[in-house]
Amino acid sequence: MKEKQKPVKYEQEEIVSVRVQEVGAFEAKTHLSSILQKVAHGETFYVTKHGKPIAEIRPIAAPAKKIRVLGKGRGKGWMAPDFDAPLEDFKDYM
Repeated sequence: MKEKQKPVKYEQEEIVSVRVQEVGAFEAKTHLSSILQKVAHGETFYVTKHGKPIAEIRPIAAPAKKIRVLGKGRGKGWMAPDFDAPLEDFKDYM
């Protein structure tokens, strides 16, 4: 496996260097489980065929979390003034 440095751009325009390893197609096929374990830990691989890169295996970016806004549903519900009054059907049990 060969290692290369690959610059990666993030949203903040910050450039960070990431190690990229080249692996042949046959080697990728025979060692896929160990490659996937390394990818899960953040490594990136180029799969090559006859020395030319044909695919990239890298971790999937984490989805952005939704920010929940408090009070967004205020005023959308309604409650009757006698919501806690006993029901006619249950007067025998009280």
